[in-house]
Amino acid sequence: MFKGYIQNDMYRDVVVSFRRMMNEDVSLNCFSFPMVLKSCVKLLALVEGEEVHGVVVKVGFLTNTFVGSTLIDMYSSVGRVKCAYRVFNEMVLRNVFTWTSMINGYVANGDLVSARMLFDLAPERDVVLWNRMVTGYIECRDMEEARKLFDVMPNKDLMSWNTLLNGYANNGDVEGCENLFEEMKERNIFSWNGLIGGYAHNGRFTEVINAFKRMLNESDV
Repeated sequence: MFKGYIQNDMYRDVVVSFRRMMNEDVSLNCFSFPMVLKSCVKLLALVEGEEVHGVVVKVGFLTNTFVGSTLIDMYSSVGRVKCAYRVFNEMVLRNVFTWTSMINGYVANGDLVSARMLFDLAPERDVVLWNRMVTGYIECRDMEEARKLFDVMPNKDLMSWNTLLNGYANNGDVEGCENLFEEMKERNIFSWNGLIGGYAHNGRFTEVINAFKRMLNESDV
C-alpha cells in the first residue's frame, strides 16, 4: 500500500495510513518504516518524522540498519545533523550503508571536517563511500584534497574518474581536467562530456570542436 502511494507521489496518504495503522495496532515491518520516513521528508514534515522515530525505538527497529540509515537521511535532509548523529551513535549494528548515510549527511550540510573524521574511522569503505567523500571536497571547491583522496582510493571505478574529471571542469581547472582525462585507461560518454563541458564552461570553444572530433574518431559512443 505504501509503495503504491509513493509511486504516485501521495506522501500525505502514507503518513495518514501510518497513523491509522498505529491506532489499530497494525504491525509494520522494516520495509514499511523507511517508506513512511521518506514520505515525511518529501512533505518536510519533521514533527511526523519524529513521531515515526519514536515508534521505531518503541518497537525495537533501531537495530535494523535499513531503518536506522533512513532516519539518519531524514534528519540530515532538514539540517538536523546532531539528531542524525544521535541516531547513528545509538545504533547497535552499523554497516557500510549506515556509515555512508551519516557521512553523506555531514557532506550535504557542509561539515567536511566531521565527514572526513568519520570517513577515516569507518571500518568498511566501499567505492560509493570513497566517491561521496571525494565529491564532498569537490562541492566545497577543495580540489587539492579531492585529488589527494582520489590518489589513495584503492579500487577506483569509472565513476570515480568521471567525478574528479567533472570536478576539475566545473572548478575551472582545464589543465587538471585534460591531464586526468589522459590518465584514464577507460572512458565512456560521461568522460568525454566532462572534458568537452570543461572546455565549454571555460570558453575554450576551439578545444570543444577538437575534442568532439577526437571523440568521434576514438570511441564508439
